[in-house]
Amino acid sequence: MKKRSGKSGQRKERAIMIASSVLVLSALTVTGVYVRNGKEKEEDGGYTIDFSSLEDGKSSGIVAEDIPVTDSDLDYDPASTEVDSSTVKNNYGKSTESSRSADPFDEKAEAIRLKEASSDLIIGEGETKDGMAEDEVTEAMVELPAEDEILEADSEAVAAQIQPELTFSEADSLVMPFAGNILINYSADKSVYFPTLQQYKCNPALVLAATSGESVKAAAAGMVSRIYNDPMTGQTVVMNLGNGYELTYGQLQEVTVSEGTYVAEGEIFAKIAEPTRYYAVEGSNLYLKLTKDGVPVNPVS
Repeated sequence: MKKRSGKSGQRKERAIMIASSVLVLSALTVTGVYVRNGKEKEEDGGYTIDFSSLEDGKSSGIVAEDIPVTDSDLDYDPASTEVDSSTVKNNYGKSTESSRSADPFDEKAEAIRLKEASSDLIIGEGETKDGMAEDEVTEAMVELPAEDEILEADSEAVAAQIQPELTFSEADSLVMPFAGNILINYSADKSVYFPTLQQYKCNPALVLAATSGESVKAAAAGMVSRIYNDPMTGQTVVMNLGNGYELTYGQLQEVTVSEGTYVAEGEIFAKIAEPTRYYAVEGSNLYLKLTKDGVPVNPVS
């Protein structure tokens, strides 16, 4: 009888232990499921999918919880934009073009940037972006005419179109530059007396009496070919009349023309100067010489 009661007691203890183990395992399982569901819910940010609807053949639905969004949750600050950004997002999420500042320093910086960009033509020593050698670029820049040269060329072209053709001939006569007497006449075949020099010699020109400061008119239309100073004739102007004829004016001052200037007949271009020492006795005068291909010709013939 004692043996039976011992065996039944052991069975009861074993049943109690098994029941306790099952109870503990059930409690742990329920606790783990609850913790896992809570964690998944936290990781999903409140979004869960109802899989039971998939099993019933219905379309899945996403249930979103109302979770407030703050500025700290955003990747950017809507109230500010990146530097030099051309677009910003407004309160409605739409992109709008940002207005550029009219700061003069920005315009100056842009001008400097463009200048530096233009200097990028040369990308390496002796090499350019378009394949030209650096010395070829420099040579091409040197060959470009300067602005003054372009303006001068244009002025000469315009002057050539405006001025008439020079056509002086043997049949044409000269207009007296001013009203004055002849001090020393033209003489190519015999000698004449020069009071200052106190000697006789040939005279290839006319020496006309004048007053210092008197205006001098062009005796014929011509182009100024030379202006120079001479010990005997003082400041001298030579004009090309055309067909090989040249007219030389001496003893001048306050010349208003330059080489290459076209002077019309009767135009005032200078004044009479004080006489040089070669004409000290004769006094103030105009030295007037006409030549044909370099050979003196009588101005009044």
